[in-house]
This record gives sequence, C-alpha cells and structure tokens, in this order.
Amino acid sequence: MSHISKIDTKIKSLECLKKALEALDMKYVEAEENERLTLQGYGKGEEIEDCIFEIKTGCKYSIGIRKKENNYEFVADWWAIETFTGLKQDEILNKITRQYAYETIMDKVKDLGYSVVQEDEDTKNNIHLTVRRWA
Repeated sequence: MSHISKIDTKIKSLECLKKALEALDMKYVEAEENERLTLQGYGKGEEIEDCIFEIKTGCKYSIGIRKKENNYEFVADWWAIETFTGLKQDEILNKITRQYAYETIMDKVKDLGYSVVQEDEDTKNNIHLTVRRWA
C-alpha cells in the first residue's frame, strides 16, 4: 500500500524556497539542469520520480519537489517521514510555507527599495514589519 501523496502549493520561486530552507536549517539537494531526482518511498520498490528538488528530513525518506504548471508541489511518503522522524506532514509544511512567505515578502520589500525599520512577532506568531523608503 502506497503512502505517497502530493500536496499542491503556492510556491512559485525556488530561490525563495532555498532561502526558507536555509533559514530553517533544512538540507536540500537540487537536481542538475535537465535532470530529475528519484526519491525512495517506504514500500518495496516504491519511488517518487521526476523531482527537481529533494528536502532532507533527517531519515532516509525525503520530500520531493516537482514542477506543476506555474507552481511546485511537495510529494513524499508522509507516513514514513512521520514514523521515522516524529514530524507530522502539517507541521513540516506549515513551517516551510511560513518561512517561504517571509522570504518572499522580504525579497519584494528589498526589490521595491524599502528597508525594514522594525520587525516584531506577536503572541500568535504573526510577524509585523515596518518598512520605510526614502524618496
């Protein structure tokens, strides 16, 4: 029985994803140009093919990233990852997508010529940024 599932995302930038993973101290491997990675699933002979990116999880089961139209999707054997690391799918994905959103916003702020004046996090883990641009 397969435990592999795909999760659609709003991730559009691999550069911001890399920054997010680095900020989270998560190791990753990127496929060489015009090549694809094949990751291992838990079942005998179970494979996750056609990945352009591999996010290491601390066990032999990784999270793959595949290109899907204008976005990317996460694909993994979530059961195996949870069984061998204790980390749940939602916890992992929420952590990655939250940091990805932060990195995307920070890149946009910089591209628009703003600088961050203040950054705070409230008790609900919401981040509040104050930015400024001199005309």
